[in-house]
Amino acid sequence: MMARPSCVVLALLLLAEVSGSAEGASNPGFVARITRKGLEYAHRYGIATLKKELSTVNLPDFSGSFKVGWIKSVSYEFYRLKIHRFELRNSDLRLRPTQGITASLTNNYVSVSGNWKVKKAFITLDGTFDVRVDGISISVSLNLGKDQSGRPTASVAHCSNSIGHVSVDISGSLSWILNLFHKRIENNFKNILEQKICEMVRKSTASHLEPYLRTLPVIAMIDQVAGIDYSLVGAPQVTSQVIDTPFKGEFFGRNWRSPAPFDAPPIRLSEKQDHPVYFAVSEYVFNTASRVYHQAGRMNFTIQNQHIPQDSPIRLHTNSFRAIIPQLARLYPNTELELETSPESAPFLMFTAGNVTLSPVIDIQAFALLPTSSERKLLFELRVTTNISATINVSSGRIVGSVTTGSKLKLELKHSNVRYFNVDLMEAILNYYALHTLYPSLNAKLEEGFPLPLPRDTYLNSLELHVHKNFLLLGANLEEAEH
Repeated sequence: MMARPSCVVLALLLLAEVSGSAEGASNPGFVARITRKGLEYAHRYGIATLKKELSTVNLPDFSGSFKVGWIKSVSYEFYRLKIHRFELRNSDLRLRPTQGITASLTNNYVSVSGNWKVKKAFITLDGTFDVRVDGISISVSLNLGKDQSGRPTASVAHCSNSIGHVSVDISGSLSWILNLFHKRIENNFKNILEQKICEMVRKSTASHLEPYLRTLPVIAMIDQVAGIDYSLVGAPQVTSQVIDTPFKGEFFGRNWRSPAPFDAPPIRLSEKQDHPVYFAVSEYVFNTASRVYHQAGRMNFTIQNQHIPQDSPIRLHTNSFRAIIPQLARLYPNTELELETSPESAPFLMFTAGNVTLSPVIDIQAFALLPTSSERKLLFELRVTTNISATINVSSGRIVGSVTTGSKLKLELKHSNVRYFNVDLMEAILNYYALHTLYPSLNAKLEEGFPLPLPRDTYLNSLELHVHKNFLLLGANLEEAEH
């Protein structure tokens, strides 16, 4: 009776993008957990979707024949069937440990109207009819898996159904002829329904659900530099209470793509079930992002005089550096300076219980901009180390962050083409610049964040964020967006 009964479970597939294969896999960068509360949300979403679908369903025609005394065989046809009323009395959505999910509808009711037609040789009679079907029960089990591209798949593992009672009322010209055989017609109607329902479920899964799942994106483009791979990397851990679904969660360069030279650490989740969904994000996700932006040169900064705050007492000018490098103003009088900064390597985040830290090592080269030409003269090279504390949060379905200094910048003179150099004073100047310019610029980028893999028209609220060893855990409630 339904064109898309599998939509009862569609919400769960959209939410989890679950993989059901039994292959081995590397550690994920990202794990999505659905709890019993999340399953209840998927159940409500699926029922709402099913009710909406039923209002537009095109039911198949059906036909049969019966014998009328000396007239012998008479053919009849019921067509233009339309659902007028559907009562979903009982429904359930359950997890099948290690396999997938089962959706069931029991003791439901539908009323259908349409047209009938009887033909015998050149004689045709027609009219309208109403059918009431009660005690409809359907149970569908789906096996969930993934294809080679890391997209989820779904196939019907089991389907069963039963029909309690069918009642047919026929009206129209000479409808009394059909009413003489209404019991036979009702039984025929019931038998056809019981044969067709599971056939329609399988066809619906093959023609609607499976093709849709093949269109789900497994990558998201972040900006002109990077994208993130959300493909599935292994089988979900399905129990009677939760589904844990592993995603790759690896950043890659849009203009090049090479595997990260390090592995994701294991994510070990406790049996938390306070929220409908949990997202565990490994430090691996952030560190692959750091690697990509470092390789793209997006962590290299050129600091010019115009970048220094107007109220700063120190300018990038040889006159401002008299106390630090007295001979600089004599060698290059009235000359602007330029600093080039770059990390020695991609800075990596480290997650420990309750803390997020990173310890970047930065090289700084200072140049004099000669006023008479475009030439630059290298003055000195510095090595800067520091510890930074990071704050990570979620906003509008995106993971965002900010950084604050965990310790002052520590300065080391690597090379100098000028003699005396006051390292301590230079260190103080760089700390001032980092606090007022560098960190705000970095935080502006981190505020853009990257998206969580959520179904369309779904958003998070009641967020709860905790930092664990190797990963951060976000617990959240799910709600549909209002239209």
